[in-house]
Amino acid sequence: MTRNNIKMTLCALLLIVLSTQETNAQRWFRSSSLEFGLIGGFSHYSGELTNHKYFESQALKGSFGIITRYTPREFVTFRLSAQYGQILGDDKWYEDQTDPERRDLNFQSDLWDFTGALELNLNPIPSRQKSGVSPYVFTGASVFKYNPITTFIYDPSSTIASYPGINYAVLESRDGETIELQPLGTEGQQTTEFNEIERYALTQVAIPVGAGFKFKLNHKWTVGLEYGTRITFTDYLDDVSGAYVEPTRLQSQYGAMSAAMSLRTPTIDPVTIEGTPRGDDSNNDKYGIFGVTFTYRLYGNRVTCPTF
Repeated sequence: MTRNNIKMTLCALLLIVLSTQETNAQRWFRSSSLEFGLIGGFSHYSGELTNHKYFESQALKGSFGIITRYTPREFVTFRLSAQYGQILGDDKWYEDQTDPERRDLNFQSDLWDFTGALELNLNPIPSRQKSGVSPYVFTGASVFKYNPITTFIYDPSSTIASYPGINYAVLESRDGETIELQPLGTEGQQTTEFNEIERYALTQVAIPVGAGFKFKLNHKWTVGLEYGTRITFTDYLDDVSGAYVEPTRLQSQYGAMSAAMSLRTPTIDPVTIEGTPRGDDSNNDKYGIFGVTFTYRLYGNRVTCPTF
């Protein structure tokens, strides 16, 4: 075989390989799809300050964000989303306000949720079909950021104001101020006496678990309805988990505001307060997001004619 024949043979083989790859790529392009859109709904939290009630209507807050979906095959979809919402809870929703031993805590927080998940389409809609409904379930990994805050109300008649050793008067000028709770170590985090209790992180991970329905309107637009809970690894979404710490310990480490934010109950027994349960550390807090999605298909799932 001459050198020219060898070159021609190699070129022919190369063209066959490239043609096959192009055909496969076209098939992949037709069977896969990429969507981008918006998601809006509400977020909520479950923990000590909702009395561990999972759905508390007073705790629902609006949320919104963006979402993108990539579907390589009909049964499988990969998704990324970024959402902003809020969470909150308040003992007043459940406590008898005439009870002198009520805890009287509350909080709220902005919530940033970044989720990557795998959706399993239980009844996928064929690409040729213009419209339809497809149920799905999803799970994956979330990174979320939060920062519990509350409003300080100066009350010179409160029990903490007359507590021995607490310099409550210095807080008068801060009446009505929004207070970040995590830096105050309200349960003795990293104080001299409780140095083994670590300060909780404001950026954490969670496991999203949820389900929903996709409503294909046409070959471009899809509307979805879903709910997902986030299983967290912290009990401090609300800054409440463990036990009370003797207020003067908090003041010596973090100042009078720490003592005032930690202990807001109307009655205090200075002898027995330390170690008295403030929360329930046997159950981690959770949050959930209900969303309505509107996505536009950028490419893929093109209608093709059959080949013979």
